[in-house]
Amino acid sequence: MRHPPVDILIVDDRLDGLIALEAVLNLPNVNLVRAQSGAEALRLLNQFDFGVILLDVQMPEMDGFETARRIRQNEQYRYTPIIFVTAINKDDMHIYRGYEVGAVDYIFKPFEPQILRSKVNFFVDFYLKKRQLQDQNEMIRQTERQARFLQLAQFEMETLKRYRNLADAVPIMIWKSKVDGALDYFNKLWTDYTGLSQEQSVGSGWQDAIHPQDLRIFLKAWIDSMNKGAPFEIEIRVRRHDGEFRWHTVRAVPEFDILDKVTSWIGTSMDIHDRKVAEDEIFDAKQAAVAASVAKTQFLANMSHEIRTPLGAMLGFAELMLNSDMSAEERNQNLNTIMRSGQQLLRIIDEILDISKVEAGRLDIENIDVNLAGLLRDLQTLMLVKAQAKGIGLEFNFKTKIPEKVITDPTRLRQILLNMISNAIKFTEKGKVVLEASWKNNKLSFHVKDTGVGIDRQLAEKLFQPFVQVDSSTTRRFGGTGLGLALSRKLAEALGGSVSLESSSAGQGSCFLIEVSGVPADLSPYFETLEQETIEARQDFPAVNDSNALQGIKVLLVEDAPINQILISRFLTGAGAQVELANNGVEGVEKALKGQYGIILMDIQMPEMDGYEATTTLRGKGYDGPIIALTAHALKEDRDRCLAAGCSDHLTKPIDRRLLISQISNLATH
Repeated sequence: MRHPPVDILIVDDRLDGLIALEAVLNLPNVNLVRAQSGAEALRLLNQFDFGVILLDVQMPEMDGFETARRIRQNEQYRYTPIIFVTAINKDDMHIYRGYEVGAVDYIFKPFEPQILRSKVNFFVDFYLKKRQLQDQNEMIRQTERQARFLQLAQFEMETLKRYRNLADAVPIMIWKSKVDGALDYFNKLWTDYTGLSQEQSVGSGWQDAIHPQDLRIFLKAWIDSMNKGAPFEIEIRVRRHDGEFRWHTVRAVPEFDILDKVTSWIGTSMDIHDRKVAEDEIFDAKQAAVAASVAKTQFLANMSHEIRTPLGAMLGFAELMLNSDMSAEERNQNLNTIMRSGQQLLRIIDEILDISKVEAGRLDIENIDVNLAGLLRDLQTLMLVKAQAKGIGLEFNFKTKIPEKVITDPTRLRQILLNMISNAIKFTEKGKVVLEASWKNNKLSFHVKDTGVGIDRQLAEKLFQPFVQVDSSTTRRFGGTGLGLALSRKLAEALGGSVSLESSSAGQGSCFLIEVSGVPADLSPYFETLEQETIEARQDFPAVNDSNALQGIKVLLVEDAPINQILISRFLTGAGAQVELANNGVEGVEKALKGQYGIILMDIQMPEMDGYEATTTLRGKGYDGPIIALTAHALKEDRDRCLAAGCSDHLTKPIDRRLLISQISNLATH
């Protein structure tokens, strides 16, 4: 077999040197390639497959030694013969350096043509023999591959025959596809089940049997698995021959060749419709039962607390009114407290009734001329009291001119705004609450912004569900029935609008948008500002006298509600006890461990650290004095939880004065 000529690289910066080499090496089986610098020689390496390289030593910019060193760095020329041709540097040191950088021989100018030709011919023959050996090895490998391919083909045909016989025997649908996803085989059960023949199913025809809503999901899962070369499993609906779509579990795995490349896919499809329907029914029923139970428990617990708190104040201060020695001013203060608590209780009951009416579709809405300016002014005055009591700001701003009179339901509009602003104030510890009002295209818009605790966006969907608290820990800290936002949205919808959470983030505050229909009344003027008023909240309450049943007993009252602090303190001091206050669990633990108290009265629902945690902490630190839990949660499990935390006893709000004094007398240490 005739081989192509061998490429030989001759490198010399002098043209006469190149011509001399070409004259000597002008052989029939050789292709001479010139280079007049080391850099040019390096560029030619990737363009040819040189069998021999002749390299001048003395060259400018890059000498022969450096050129040889760089040639050897190319993996292709790591063992290619390099012959140095030089007229100088004939000493041993330079010769040794040449061998060190990769030379196999040295030729000194002027050279003997026959000797040079003989040496080059030797290396050319060596190169040709090496190439011949490589060609023979490749032929052997090709022959081996062909033989192995024939064996594999025979084995595959036998395996495929056995596989198809087995596939037709099993009671599940089996299919096979090419590597690109085009299906080329279905077992007999597929055609019997779907009513599609092999011819109708191959390629992409099988997709007609997949539910349209599931096909895209199935194809995406399969494409993802194709990209990864990994198995996949998915549940989809497959149409039976009678037209019914039934749920199936589809599994598919890739098949690999001996080189670990995916060659095809094999899959199964099993009818799980009856099982899935039963599982879904059981799951839905269980979820509904759990959700209903949780919602009921949370709602009852919250209702118990929200109702008992104002009720406790009413009963307690009413009992104080029985004291005939009370001054007129003290009597008026107590009556005002009873009235405020009664109004709070009434609002809670109204919320419960209103949400029930909304859910039942029996809410009545009236559309009358409403003095919007007056409504907002009254609302600002009322809410300013709450804001000032917490030490936060309250602003009413107007982004556009507002009709002074609009046609709407004044009671429901006031209720919505009252709920939203009250909520904002309740959840804002510092900063301010801002109401921004605007009017456009007969639509009133109110933005309520606060700088409060904010809401995690993942929990925002729960905000407007009645009887559902977004976060039970937040509820314990701030209170509330969980009805306000749900009711506000329902009322706004009844007024032709809605309530939505525009923006919020935990710890950064929230912004709610309230929209209602706002058609101006005939000839209504417009306004842009409200006159602001400031009202101081009254907080002082009179003391009360009682017998000396608790004389000499020092009581630590851990309670966050100011009204309860005043009421219980008066109960106790009236009976002769000494009372110290702690405003939360953290403060209560600190005082209890430092002071000497005959008994601790521990409120359960408090900010920062609740009564459960405070009691557990005290018991863990070795405190063994009596602790009575005071809580508005009246369920049996609440009492059990108090006792489990380490409380000596449990009293339910509203607190009965005589029972409280009796329990302290029985448990307290003097």
